Amino acid sequence: MDVHKGMNKSIIGILVIVVLVVAVTAAVALSGNQATQTTTSDNDTDTDVTESTDTSGSGTNNATAVAGNYKDGTYSAAGAYRTPGGQESIDVTLTLAGGVISDISVTQNASGGEAKEYQDAFVSGYKSQVVGKKIDEVSLSRVAGSSLTPNGFNSSLTAIKREAEA
Repeated sequence: MDVHKGMNKSIIGILVIVVLVVAVTAAVALSGNQATQTTTSDNDTDTDVTESTDTSGSGTNNATAVAGNYKDGTYSAAGAYRTPGGQESIDVTLTLAGGVISDISVTQNASGGEAKEYQDAFVSGYKSQVVGKKIDEVSLSRVAGSSLTPNGFNSSLTAIKREAEA
């Protein structure tokens, strides 16, 4: 019987080790997956930038170069994104000062239905995640339940960054 008790303890020890290894592997896989989701949301293949214009009012952008390699000014861009219902877009207008977003507005272009509901949700919650932040640090993935509208927003930011480069 002593032999069986020793074998039972060995089996229990091995099971504990296996459970720990599985738990650690799962934790590492989940944390790696979250990092991948954050970095790949900017590379959505359905995202399409449709336009980018400087609306500083002068007709040309004579703004001074600032830290972060962006010119101060007000910029606008339309960002298109794909939904199950088709192509949608939003317009983003923002003001940059020292590479920081000091003001921002979004114009909704939803064709209706769910797209309008999700754009409404996005508009209700995006500002607090953007205003006062460096433009290079802003990349939205889900805002107030809206997960596709941020793709159009991020697409607009990419176009604005290109336009504002010093």
